[in-house]
Amino acid sequence: MSDKKKVAVMFSGGTDSTYAAWSQMSHYDEIRLVTFTRHGLKKLQNPEGIIERLRKVFPDKEIIYDQVSNEDIYQKMTPHEEKWETHQLVLSQEIGPLWEDSHGQCSGREAYDAKKVTLFMANECLQCKIAMHLAAIKYCRENNIAHLCDGGNVEQLDDGSQLEEVKAIAREIFGRFGIRYFSPVLHVSAEERGRTLFEAGITDHLDHKQLEKAHQIPSSQIQCTVPSSVLWTVCIFPWLVYDGQSCSEYVEMCCNYYRYEMERGIEIMDLKP
Repeated sequence: MSDKKKVAVMFSGGTDSTYAAWSQMSHYDEIRLVTFTRHGLKKLQNPEGIIERLRKVFPDKEIIYDQVSNEDIYQKMTPHEEKWETHQLVLSQEIGPLWEDSHGQCSGREAYDAKKVTLFMANECLQCKIAMHLAAIKYCRENNIAHLCDGGNVEQLDDGSQLEEVKAIAREIFGRFGIRYFSPVLHVSAEERGRTLFEAGITDHLDHKQLEKAHQIPSSQIQCTVPSSVLWTVCIFPWLVYDGQSCSEYVEMCCNYYRYEMERGIEIMDLKP
């Protein structure tokens, strides 16, 4: 039917994006679960079980699953040389946590800021998400979709794209292309997400997410094994954000970087509003 309401969900198979999909079922006729893939993502078959659960719980909905590669735009957008240099400095211990020279108290603010920028350039999660967002604009336009959501939530500070300030910029940019971008999970607690999916029969455990992380149950989520992502999340990010002031500076850097790179990517991809 030509007038059916459609939404795309940026989907990994995890409880966050699954909850996002669940929350939209009553509002749309066609729900497209879209995984944007690139080199380094493993277990691409993992979401299959959770998708079948969604289809069983919502038999009257048209639930479509697509996997779309965004490797090409990721390679064009990522600052490979700067990232590589940062990794080498970190791994060789030539650069350390910012708290070793808190806000330039020892070496001066100029040296501190330079080190901060160097560390920030390893921001794999934000860079990856920018490529996903650019691919999402293209996907939505090609499939005549005017609504797009994700499972972003406030627990994921290390992924700069999950920051509310960055999401506001994303909504503005997507809006230029006639796409309403939103994050229905943003302020829903992990406990509520887990309880809702369990009670709906989509998962088998109240604490599915924690059990999955502890490898006590099979994973329903595609796995990111990109070394840059692992290094960023477990090492570099904590070195960069360590108090209130540095956190505020990180938010500002994410906003500026996201806007600049999205505009650059739109030009590279020749996307026209």
